[in-house]
Amino acid sequence: MGAPKKKGPGGKKKPARAPQQLTAEEHFENAEMAFAMENFELARTSFKRALDMEPENVEFLEGYGSFLAEVGPQSEAVTVLQRAVALQPDEGFEKYMYLGQLVEGPEAEQHVRQGIAVLRKYMEEQAAQPAPAEGSEEAAEAAMEKDHLDATLCSCLCSLAEVLLTKAQQEEAGAEGIAGVAAEVESLLGEARQLSPASPEPLQSLASLRQQQGKDEEALALLRQSLALWFKPAPEESDSEGEGEGAEAKAGAAKKAAAAAEEEEEELGSQDTDSEGEGMDFDDDGSLADLPSYEFRFETAKLLLELDDSVDAASQVLEQLLEENDQDPNVWLLLALCYQGGGDLEAALEAAEHGLQLCRQLGLPAGDDMVAGFEAVQTELKAMIEGEKKEQKAAEKDKK
Repeated sequence: MGAPKKKGPGGKKKPARAPQQLTAEEHFENAEMAFAMENFELARTSFKRALDMEPENVEFLEGYGSFLAEVGPQSEAVTVLQRAVALQPDEGFEKYMYLGQLVEGPEAEQHVRQGIAVLRKYMEEQAAQPAPAEGSEEAAEAAMEKDHLDATLCSCLCSLAEVLLTKAQQEEAGAEGIAGVAAEVESLLGEARQLSPASPEPLQSLASLRQQQGKDEEALALLRQSLALWFKPAPEESDSEGEGEGAEAKAGAAKKAAAAAEEEEEELGSQDTDSEGEGMDFDDDGSLADLPSYEFRFETAKLLLELDDSVDAASQVLEQLLEENDQDPNVWLLLALCYQGGGDLEAALEAAEHGLQLCRQLGLPAGDDMVAGFEAVQTELKAMIEGEKKEQKAAEKDKK
């Protein structure tokens, strides 16, 4: 969601009203605005005030539930969204899709299937409406709405495919479990591709299926097709500059990201919540808003590391994710492994050390799996760097 535009300096402002004077609808509007501006505490307070006044308002429940699904606590999100389902089970597919992400096992599959059924019903109702006059503004708007709904259904079908693959992995070991759902997954993804040919989601989901079927070459080919729909690789450095300069540039990437994170943290306290450019929605040149979701691109990087011999694309995807959110330890850990796989040990160590520092800032305990993962990578990298130094010294002695 884009951040609301600031009012011009010359406009008259309405007198401020105390929170107790606002209507439930005004509290809800304030909550959505605060959520868009990433003022999460104000959003939480405003959502709760709206629901205190109208506890069975389904729109408010769905809005608060989606907020909690994104910000937490997720256990409360499940409770709120389940209340919305109980009050209005046949409308509003989004709450089902969120529940499908928040719960596990057969319940997740049931929610996603129900969400798809609700969405299909709504699309059928829209298609049954009288068609507007050809060439009219209404016809153009109807076409845009259809494209949007097609893309939404495409994404939902891909979500169901992922749920089925995850379920198969958990219930059956190896290829046998995947074989039991492969036909339905193929069908879902085939429909998804027809609905939205420009979407990278079906191709990446199909790549995931092929990987789990042991068809790595086909999986990589599909993943590259998916990447071609959204990923713009950075220009390659000239070979004439030498390998040393290229390695030094890559080794500095983690340092730059870490420095940017520290600088942003220092400036947070002085930023106005109305400052322009918030929300990372900028896009007149197609730079960010046209990209797939953050989570989708993280999965892209994971698949690339598992399937591709080169780490260039994976490292660029991860570095872009850090530009958007440098407070995610998962991305730092994957970037460290990525640099390590590419032989850039210094850059890998920088990423691992910054990730470990971030874990401490976030208050993760010493025994946490994420902390242990960073420590293991850090120890391995230090040993590898030390080993390289010893080999270099030995080689220099041999030359003499």
